[in-house]
Amino acid sequence: MIGQDVRMFDTDESYRGRKTKVCECCGQPSERTWCMVRRNGQPYAVYFAACYDHRGEVRETWVDVVFGTWGDGADYGDHVTFGCRFGPVSNSDLPAATAVDAAAVASDGPLYGHKLSREEALAHPRIADFWQVFDFVLETDPLVHEHHYGHHPQLR
Repeated sequence: MIGQDVRMFDTDESYRGRKTKVCECCGQPSERTWCMVRRNGQPYAVYFAACYDHRGEVRETWVDVVFGTWGDGADYGDHVTFGCRFGPVSNSDLPAATAVDAAAVASDGPLYGHKLSREEALAHPRIADFWQVFDFVLETDPLVHEHHYGHHPQLR
């Protein structure tokens, strides 16, 4: 993480899940994962990541991060969801993350709270928090990291 201490975040593995689905656009399998992110040991956000390898031509991951109150009795009223796509972009040989409409393919429900549009996300006061969590996911999530870099993360 650029400018961040990765030890500030960790994951609560009791929330981790993984599922394989079929991509609707190309028919290839896609891998999905989700987990709770803790900040300084406290529940902070939940992320959902979907990794695609469209016929071996485009390797990308779509990530949604939900911020809000967590724990027993949480009503999700303060939840807000950001989204991004990580993968090839024009004018670059390297993949990049770009903000997108959040949880666009997820069903509506209280967990996601307010799903931010790209424009809303870029103007939101928690945009920096979102990018910090995204960087943490890219660096440490075994599925996401291996999908893009070909090996499991080397955690310090």
